Formats: sequence, structure tokens, C-alpha cells
Amino acid sequence: MSSHEILQFDDLDLHVGNIVQIHPNPKESTRFDCTYIGGIPGEAVIVSVSPTGEFPVVKEGQKVAIRTSTAIGIAMFPTTVLFISEIPTLMVYLDIPQAIKHKSVRTAMRVEVSLPILVSSTVDRSLRGITGKIADISVSGAGLLLERSVGEVGEKVEIKGKFEVAGIQRLLSIEVMIRSKIQRSNGDFFYGVEFLKGSEDKMLVLFGYVFNAMAIGKIQSVR
Repeated sequence: MSSHEILQFDDLDLHVGNIVQIHPNPKESTRFDCTYIGGIPGEAVIVSVSPTGEFPVVKEGQKVAIRTSTAIGIAMFPTTVLFISEIPTLMVYLDIPQAIKHKSVRTAMRVEVSLPILVSSTVDRSLRGITGKIADISVSGAGLLLERSVGEVGEKVEIKGKFEVAGIQRLLSIEVMIRSKIQRSNGDFFYGVEFLKGSEDKMLVLFGYVFNAMAIGKIQSVR
């Protein structure tokens, strides 16, 4: 279940280097990755070219929209291009939003963990065995930190890792759905994923791991 709320810009907790998305035409679904590089408090938000090197053609005075993932959902707000600077690099100044629509998609409590995993795409055979870790987990989903991109929002991937409950380790392969994707400034990718129903035995082990982590109340790692 999802819910909607109104946020202020500071609630987004954006950091320099975070990847956000710009809709050059808010009435259309087309969007481009761009990099958040800072802002002027109470006045403007500044974005620049993403690592892909692509950026849509925009003009001063143009109405656009910005979309970004948060820790618990998706935020989007309309804004206006105030100023464009191309020296020393492309910087687009956007009007600071007053009210941001936020859709929460995470409904379960999450706990921090540090669990090494291998992730494989189910749609691209060249993206298999990508190393990473589960950074946080709940009974409904998890946050994955990966060295490489493994897919896009809406695609399914497979997670393989060792889950430990009461001193007993089980190697599990779990299919998940990508719900959000953020590229960090260091090049790593953070994915928010939703667990898909698997075998009863796998889900029992998974839930046992989550509840055990919640009960301990501290970061767990399995080596």
C-alpha cells in the first residue's frame, strides 16, 4: 500500500552528487538523469549533467519537473528554469519548490544489515553475478548497494546470499522487483527492491533473518 504526503525541499535530504531526474516536459513521461550539485537556500536548486553526459535542451523560463527517490518512496515537484550557466560546466538553476508531492511505497520497518550478495538480471544475461550487499531489510523489501547497474525500475533481478538465523546459515536465491534506483557520486548504485513471493521455505528463512535482525537491533554481517 502506498500513501501520499507533502514535503519541503529539505525533507528530501539530497546530497551533492545524488542523481535525480528531470522531465523537460512535465506532461510527458520522458525524463533524463541529472546530478544535484547544490543550491541557494530558499532560492534555487542547481543541477548539472549526469555521468552519462546527456542533458535535455531547456531554456530560461521553461516549466520542468524534478523526480527523485527517497528512503521510503518517490518525490516529484514542478519548477521553473531560472538561469543557465555553461562556465565552467553546465549548471541549471531551478526555482526552489514550495510543496513537493511524495508517494511512500515502503510500509514495513527496516533494519540495517551488511550482507554480501550476488545479483543477476533476469532480462539481461550479461548482467550476472554482480557483487554488492544488502544495506537494509524488512519483511517486504530491501536496500541494495551494488558496484554496477543491474537493471532499471520495474525489472526483476535475483539476489543470492547467505542468510543466518540462530547460528544456522542458508544459501538463498530470491527474486525481487526493482522499485527505485539511485546512482551515488562514487559510482555505486543503490536499489530499493520489493521481495516477490517465493517458496514457503525460502520466505520462512527470510522472515526469520529479518525478525532476528530487528530483535538484536544492530547492524549484522554474514561472512
